[in-house]
Amino acid sequence: MDVTTETVAPREVEFTIHPEAEQVADAMRRAARKLSQRVRISGFRPGKAPYALVERTVGKEVLTEEAAEILAPEIYKKVIEEGGYQPYDRPTLRVAEQEPLELKIRVPLEPAVTLGDYCAMRIEPEPPVEVAEEQVDKLLQELREQNGTWVPAERPAQLGDQVTVDIEGSAGGEPVFDETGTTIVLSEALAPKGFGEALVGMSSGEAHEFSLTYPEDHPQEGLAGKTVAFAVTMHEVKERKLPALDDDFARSMGDYESLDALRERLRDGLRAEMEADARDRLATHALDELVEQSTIEYPSLALEREIDHLVQRQESRLRQQGFTLDGFLRVTHKTLPQLREELRPQAEKNLRRSLVLGELGKAEKLEVSAEEVGAEVERVASAYGEQAGAVRAALTQAGPLSSLMGDVFSRKAIQRLVDIATGQVPCAAQAPAAEASPEAQPGAEPPAEPPAE
Repeated sequence: MDVTTETVAPREVEFTIHPEAEQVADAMRRAARKLSQRVRISGFRPGKAPYALVERTVGKEVLTEEAAEILAPEIYKKVIEEGGYQPYDRPTLRVAEQEPLELKIRVPLEPAVTLGDYCAMRIEPEPPVEVAEEQVDKLLQELREQNGTWVPAERPAQLGDQVTVDIEGSAGGEPVFDETGTTIVLSEALAPKGFGEALVGMSSGEAHEFSLTYPEDHPQEGLAGKTVAFAVTMHEVKERKLPALDDDFARSMGDYESLDALRERLRDGLRAEMEADARDRLATHALDELVEQSTIEYPSLALEREIDHLVQRQESRLRQQGFTLDGFLRVTHKTLPQLREELRPQAEKNLRRSLVLGELGKAEKLEVSAEEVGAEVERVASAYGEQAGAVRAALTQAGPLSSLMGDVFSRKAIQRLVDIATGQVPCAAQAPAAEASPEAQPGAEPPAEPPAE
């Protein structure tokens, strides 16, 4: 058997195979028997028709394709083992020539990562977090606004007011709006741009006519790019009355004895949030540095799968909001291939990070223990309150459990990288053997997805 190997793309090889004549003849006979069992041939029981009759009935090309399917698994296994290749997924087979038989088997290979010198990486830690009083004041103001009440305003409408209006609108003589007693809060964010501002200065009982144009990319196809003539009648203007910022307000927000206690709680929450953001920035910086100095190769199929994953995540988010992916594509005037192309840069970034983290975990001999996975299951399930039991049971199934292991592995790998890059610990190559050996149970795979930006 003659075999030649060619690299046809990054981490993809194609074997061109010319089997021995005896191998082909045997495979053709076996193929004829299989086909005669599936194809009805008059006068013969299934599987008993002579070879020549089967060939005349189904055609030489079909017979050869069937023979190739019979030959390929055995040949594939042999060339993979002899070459020491590690396939990423199933190969593809095609018959390049009928006579003499020439097979081409294309194989995507496992990604290959050569890490940069991460032992020598150094990054500056984030400066200590400081919470400014202005930030606490802003949170307090937001709490006041959330707990404010609407009261009639004895003045013309302003931005931020709640108004009750009738709205009529027409475009090209065709009615597009006919709303009675609609309540809206006036803001610059109302569509079309300028609508909220156009109602500023109106008092109860007044009417106002004006025209505005919707942008070309407006999600509602019937309004996109159209100029609408509006006729608005104002019925009521209300302003938000905010509660006094005092101890009583603090007590109404929860178990706080005073306004100072509420401020302290908000300050602590802000600090924790800012510290988490700082950790994320540091981790992203370290990971991107390592990706930049590493050599990463992967088959195109790996990237397509990561794009599949991002599409599935977007579809899941839309479903939670009561939408469908098809509906989203219609509203945004996109096709699925266009959406996939938009997601490609982020998918490539995610994939490269994931591959580097997986290789770093191997280099640092990181593993995930059963205790760590159990703690992760509890952490996730506890967020679902009364449904925690059902969620816990679902998470312990093979698929979700493997994903959780990947999440834990990813966090451990990122933390180890940060610790190394900030000089807190040596890398495994520099650490004493006793320190480098982890006390953990094996079984973790490299993470399926790194932290997204």
